[in-house]
Amino acid sequence: PDKGLWAWVAAACVLSINTFSWGANSAFGVYLSYYTTTDFFPGATMEQYVMIGGLGLGLSFIVCPVTNSLCRRYNYKWVMSGGSALVFLAYWLASISTTVVQLIMFQGFLMAIGYALVAGSCFVILPTWFLKRRSIAQGIAASGAGLAGIIFSRPVDQIIKSYALRLGIAWALRMEALVCGFSLVVCICLLRTYRPLINEESKKKPFLPELYSYLLRFDLLKQPPLICIISWNMVYGLTYTILLFSLSSYASSIGLSYRQGSNVTTVQSVAQAIGRPLTGMCSDKIGRVNTTIIFTLIITILIFFFWIFITTYSQLLAFAFLAGFILGVNWVNFGPMTADIVGAGPDLTDAISILMFTGGIPQLIAELVGLKLRRPELSKPFLYCQILCGVAGLVSALLLFPLREWKVKR
Repeated sequence: PDKGLWAWVAAACVLSINTFSWGANSAFGVYLSYYTTTDFFPGATMEQYVMIGGLGLGLSFIVCPVTNSLCRRYNYKWVMSGGSALVFLAYWLASISTTVVQLIMFQGFLMAIGYALVAGSCFVILPTWFLKRRSIAQGIAASGAGLAGIIFSRPVDQIIKSYALRLGIAWALRMEALVCGFSLVVCICLLRTYRPLINEESKKKPFLPELYSYLLRFDLLKQPPLICIISWNMVYGLTYTILLFSLSSYASSIGLSYRQGSNVTTVQSVAQAIGRPLTGMCSDKIGRVNTTIIFTLIITILIFFFWIFITTYSQLLAFAFLAGFILGVNWVNFGPMTADIVGAGPDLTDAISILMFTGGIPQLIAELVGLKLRRPELSKPFLYCQILCGVAGLVSALLLFPLREWKVKR
């Protein structure tokens, strides 16, 4: 591990896969603005639109254990190829949707399954290639989410503006289908595993009982360090998801224009693209647990002492950059921290599956919870949402202190 061309090729491939799968979902905020301000689907509610974003992130995490189980039985490239086909199909079908229910099914449900199949196994593949540089490799790979915001947000907006509304949205979705589909196929062809993922014993067992056995590995769940990571990942998921999707709406609530809100989202994406590799580098230098605790506490401080009091465009840009820079610490470190506890062997797949399944649940509902907590009649409509975000950040940081104590003693 840590050496050889194919290790870094794997990191580059996972970065690209994250960019053109989960990362591409960051452009949904652009579509959402047009859907809601133009009554694109008559009778559709904000809750229905928010459901699409929650499915894209939360459901894809929940389905990832299925991906890992499939990769134990079949060649991972076939599984990932099926996922890339679903991503392409989901965008294309979304472009011809005529009702909000169809949009939820295609851009939400079908897209989430595609993301899980094409990108879920990457959380297991990459940590096996690295040992001492595990976090920086994961940081490079995780920066794909920020890159996608830079790559897609502006072009999608320009395409929509270049045509009549319905035609513009249709061609923007088709553009994403073509770009993501082609890029994912290239990455899948180049990606290699450090050790085979197929387990001959798994192929002899029925699929569903085996999947349940992965998620109910009581020997792993009895390990206090792993429980700390699972708890932190679940609670921090609320902070991460609400912050990721709320800044554009917050910009509107303080009187900023749509373009200014879009600029805030772009700055946040740039910060993520820069910050995640540096987060990985910092994690390898001072420790993954130390970095995660420090960054989570900084996020909490920024929420309570900065975000709540923001009233101007320049302040929001500064917050978007500072928060975006360290927000993705969970994407960078949850895989490497898990590998530090259970090793890079067969247990890693099961542990990652448990972590992703449990972590997907709060991400599935976080955006909807954030929406319900908004109070338009107050002078600070996002206050309750911000309090939840900050409290979740503080609690998640505290949940990691027992893990740090365990690592120090060991």
